Amino acid sequence: MKLYMKQKVFSLRGDFDIYDENQVPVYSVQGKLMSFGRQLRLYDSATGEELAHIKQQVMTLLPKMHVFYQNERIATISKKLTFFKQQYDIDTLGWSVEGDFFAHDYTVFDAQGRTVADINKKYLSWSDSFEVNIVQDEIDPAMVIAIVLAIDCAMDASQNS
Repeated sequence: MKLYMKQKVFSLRGDFDIYDENQVPVYSVQGKLMSFGRQLRLYDSATGEELAHIKQQVMTLLPKMHVFYQNERIATISKKLTFFKQQYDIDTLGWSVEGDFFAHDYTVFDAQGRTVADINKKYLSWSDSFEVNIVQDEIDPAMVIAIVLAIDCAMDASQNS
């Protein structure tokens, strides 16, 4: 399943719209403008139901994002201390992330080393745009999108610090 994340051009909160291959809105993402640390909420576009919540843990040396899915914390994404490349840990799920983080092209793997999703940044657009190719059909796409959003927030936080 391919989904396309497009950040809203003039959004101060970091809002995104997420579309399917036919450009039909599937999810919307709203950031919180006034908060300590970044916070994002993922909504189903059809029903308006909140599906996931991403919250940055403040007062840490390296960026750390908590992911809540169906009101339960399912993962914490932490930037690893490395000197030559960016690496992130995803606890609880046993997932890992590899790739070119500077170009926003990376792959998320499950605990068995199988690809969960490939993420590629799209260039030549007005705002940040990503293609998310979810390989494993048995995993809820909203959960994958929440993890991808948390990784993007951690990348932004590490670049801004």
